[in-house]
Amino acid sequence: MVASVEPMAERLNLADLRDAPLVMFRTGYDLRDATLEACRRAGFTPRYAVEGGEMDAVLAFVEAGLGVALVPSMALVNRPLLHATPLVTPGIHRTIALAHRRSSVLPHAAQAMRATLLAHVAAGPLPVGVQALG
Repeated sequence: MVASVEPMAERLNLADLRDAPLVMFRTGYDLRDATLEACRRAGFTPRYAVEGGEMDAVLAFVEAGLGVALVPSMALVNRPLLHATPLVTPGIHRTIALAHRRSSVLPHAAQAMRATLLAHVAAGPLPVGVQALG
């Protein structure tokens, strides 16, 4: 998803962002590497407006009008100042998993977190672009 303060097209190709100033994640943040690789595959090197340390900082910079950012759709929930524009072919995927050893007994906090996550996924609907597996 492309996050911006101004509405953009109904859908964008990643290459449409070739000249757009991007608000980029800090080095080491997983979405930075995924974004850079997707831009490389689309044939360009992004131009950074500013770098943010974490998701909240990146979205705050976008809200301030400093540029646009590539973020998961679920990051834009409760961000009424931002517009979300889907990419025609996202090219950026990541898997978030909850794993534990079968032989280990989960602490009560981990059991509660697992139950909460599963209940949230089951209640649906999930944000655009998010799907539950398994």
